[in-house]
Amino acid sequence: MIRVMDVQRWQAAAVPWWVTKVGLVGGWILAFYFALSASDTPCTTAQPCPPSPLFSLAIVPLLATPLLLLFGRVLTGCAMGVAFGVLDIALDGLAAANVAFGLHAVACAIVAAWTIRSRADQHTAAGEGVVSLPDMPPQRGVLRIIAVLLVLFGFLTFVQYDLTNGEIEQHIANASRVEAEVVDIKDTFDVWVELPDKQRVVFQPLAPETYRIGDSMPVLADGSWVAMANEPEDVTWWLTFGGAAVFLAIMLAARERRRRALWTGPVKAIRMQAHPVGPRRILLRHNNTDIATVATLADLGLEEPLYHDTEQFGRVWRGEEDAPVQLDPAEILVAGEWHHGGQVALLVEGEVVATSTLSRVRPRHTVHSAHLPGEPVSAGVPVELPHAMWPGDRRRTEGVVLLLGAAGALIGLKYYPELIILGLIGVQCVLSAVTRFQPLLRLDHNSVMLYTGIWTYRVPWAQLHGVRRAGPQLMLAFGPHGDVITTPHLPDRQAGEKLMWARARSLIADHHGERITRRFNVSVFIGLAYVGLLLFI
Repeated sequence: MIRVMDVQRWQAAAVPWWVTKVGLVGGWILAFYFALSASDTPCTTAQPCPPSPLFSLAIVPLLATPLLLLFGRVLTGCAMGVAFGVLDIALDGLAAANVAFGLHAVACAIVAAWTIRSRADQHTAAGEGVVSLPDMPPQRGVLRIIAVLLVLFGFLTFVQYDLTNGEIEQHIANASRVEAEVVDIKDTFDVWVELPDKQRVVFQPLAPETYRIGDSMPVLADGSWVAMANEPEDVTWWLTFGGAAVFLAIMLAARERRRRALWTGPVKAIRMQAHPVGPRRILLRHNNTDIATVATLADLGLEEPLYHDTEQFGRVWRGEEDAPVQLDPAEILVAGEWHHGGQVALLVEGEVVATSTLSRVRPRHTVHSAHLPGEPVSAGVPVELPHAMWPGDRRRTEGVVLLLGAAGALIGLKYYPELIILGLIGVQCVLSAVTRFQPLLRLDHNSVMLYTGIWTYRVPWAQLHGVRRAGPQLMLAFGPHGDVITTPHLPDRQAGEKLMWARARSLIADHHGERITRRFNVSVFIGLAYVGLLLFI
């Protein structure tokens, strides 16, 4: 028999999400900042800055740490944080960097231990019911192929590094040391030098601000090949790419192994209520309490249609008809690692229909049910068409702050190109900023334009079912499947009434032949332009 889980204990045992996504990621950013601020030792011919192959491989756990933590891979992210802290202490001579990443490693170790204990407590609170999964484990799929290709790519990059580094060593063995004169400095980073044979070469030294026109620079020259004597040519980035590819392959292989391990013996199992909450995503509930969500590769068809047709849903959405009696949700058996981030199998009538990962419950798009959100908007307020509804001063202020953040990320990446996470933050700031300077809605005689972060929807009035209000936000239902989009805070308190007036006015004229269209928002193209700036600065 599948016993009832201790819901309150199971939820209380979980590590709060902000511990990893705010605490550890924020600590990593601070540690990186202090490490970069302390790295001001100049490169000289007496003490050159040779490339470090081992440190280039250490960059993989350095950059993987915040990304893994942000995407919920807590234990792997903490392990990478500890690994880089140890490597930094062993390889980096900067005391400030050692202290910063050492403290971050300690924090990662504490959170990792906390997470392991938390998962054990969740596993215990989940009850004592166990089952053995039927049939055989699913065949190895596309993840195995991707992992093999990544390993092959990593091997080729290691070979390329070995070949390129061998050529550089051969040039150094044959080169002669000469004094070159700095003749020009362009774009702050490009330092042009002229050799005694009048050959001109451009370098991008680590500290270009220390060079002046007319300075003498020692270089190694072997024909047309020229390199700085105090900063040898660095091609260890091949090792970084290769290490990242192999690391990702190991992660995919480990995930596949955890999934197939569900079939190796009895596993914890709990019967749950399943509520579809979006395309291929299911909300798991136990005793009317939200527990977790799981994503599947296909719609499992667990819920019977609540409405007979789209017209009935529209009437209910507008408040013209009482909602139908909601059917009892489907129940499924969830078996596997019963903790956040655990691998589970979903069983319906004794058959495994999907495998997935237990994820935390987060606010998502509105679920269509008999208990519809908000209050229907029916009254109409005349408005002159076309009409745009713009965000308030608060969102414009947020847009300015986000643009400043994007500019700061661009400047920071220019000085510290190895800090790739700044580029990701900058792109997110740009995408979010653009939407705050666009109209939230635009009404015309034929349709309403809905501007979201990535997409812009054009919904003909005949395809708009209606509007419901929840505080300062509006929920618009449209299309044959009753898709719902929730707007941000609307400063115009009569926005819903204006929408319904424009809809009623348009329905007088028959426009039923028009279809809903969707295209990329302008923010996507501005984001791509920003990525171009990141690549070419």
